Amino acid sequence: MDASNTKSIKHTEPSKQNNQSETALDKFHETLIQSAGADNKMKINDFKSPSFYLPPLGNVCEFLGFPSTLKQLMDLLETAYEVPLKVKSTSRYNFINNIGVGTPTVSKIIDWCKELPLPFETLVTKRLMAKILKSRQVGSNAGNWFSALYNFDEGYQTSDAPSEHELQPLFDFIEHRCKTEVSLLSKIRSKLRAGELKSTDSVARWNAQETLWDNSAGIPQSAIDGFVQTLTLKEQQKPLTEQQTLTFIESYCHLVLDFYFEAITHYEIGCRLYFGNEKQKINKELGMISKAINAYATDDEVKTCFGGVLTELKNFATEFVGKTTYRTMASFIDIEEEEQSKASGNTLEAKQHNQLKDWRNGRMPPSTEKLATFLVNLDEYLDKNTGFVTFFMCRIALGVDKLVSEIIAHCEDENCQQADVEVIIKKVLATMPDYYHANLKRLSNKIEPTT
Repeated sequence: MDASNTKSIKHTEPSKQNNQSETALDKFHETLIQSAGADNKMKINDFKSPSFYLPPLGNVCEFLGFPSTLKQLMDLLETAYEVPLKVKSTSRYNFINNIGVGTPTVSKIIDWCKELPLPFETLVTKRLMAKILKSRQVGSNAGNWFSALYNFDEGYQTSDAPSEHELQPLFDFIEHRCKTEVSLLSKIRSKLRAGELKSTDSVARWNAQETLWDNSAGIPQSAIDGFVQTLTLKEQQKPLTEQQTLTFIESYCHLVLDFYFEAITHYEIGCRLYFGNEKQKINKELGMISKAINAYATDDEVKTCFGGVLTELKNFATEFVGKTTYRTMASFIDIEEEEQSKASGNTLEAKQHNQLKDWRNGRMPPSTEKLATFLVNLDEYLDKNTGFVTFFMCRIALGVDKLVSEIIAHCEDENCQQADVEVIIKKVLATMPDYYHANLKRLSNKIEPTT
């Protein structure tokens, strides 16, 4: 679990970056001007496909609690680099939400980008742009993923870090999904043009994509069949019975969660193999995230995935430094003055204990700052430096809890009982060990633990 040897990524000097990036940004500026509509407004369209196999990058960023829209990213860069963008919030929104802004606003945004210490010239290459354009032409989310992977590699290669890193299995998985989806959708697009497929035939289009999940570790064939049957009934405009609705929800949960389960286990296994030195333990036991998700799915005492992670951290602390209780864990929570005044009459220890109880039960999850402080205090208790490993474990678990809540909310108006939906979701979550073991078997020979 110790990630203290993680290397930081170096950056080129800001002055050099600004000079190099002007050409790329100027070309981008010219492209925007040429794309202006009849109203002389320029805009950026944030393409998103409702793909199960490869969800939008923004959705996954939101899952992790990261900036998930271009506006949020602009706001973050403005704060991080202390370079103010003198453009109103409404104009920023209009620029990236298919409304559009005038030439003066675009010029201000481009000039602001030139002031940022970012190497735009190396981050936007012709080869990358070609991959992005092809992805969007066929209706895939791969473009933004290709860009994110390329930009990470560019930054990583300029650092002193080793050639391989703990995120490599995750990135290889995402790149494989990108290439696979773009290739398949290109073939489907060709069939549509040739008249071999009809765009209105959703069942035929789904059948053409079914091979994407042939090698899935956790999706049973019954889930695929159930999804196809529902599509057929919907095309025939037939109402679903309660059992058919539940069958569809189970299929939907398998398909939606498949990407996340694959990504989570690739990340977790990558970290365990890269930082760990007990290979037998890695092979015998699930990782903390997989164990926590499985505990939520199978143990009624565990109320959330994040609660499962907190339990795993408590157990790890007990194993590492001696008996650690939930009250000990609660003492690592920072209670601000404002929170103390709202709960006057309770001792600090009681407030911390109540807050940990809320976290475990899915009430008032911690902010980024509060979670980071909690984990820093835990590290001090353990006399370890876990870096970002435990932070991401917690954010992933919180993300799964959010996904579960969203699925339940989507099913509120369906002709079924919420209790049945929750049973189905837990049934699907219980396939997490299948993903872990399948990917561990495939990855364990590729990455050797660090010494």
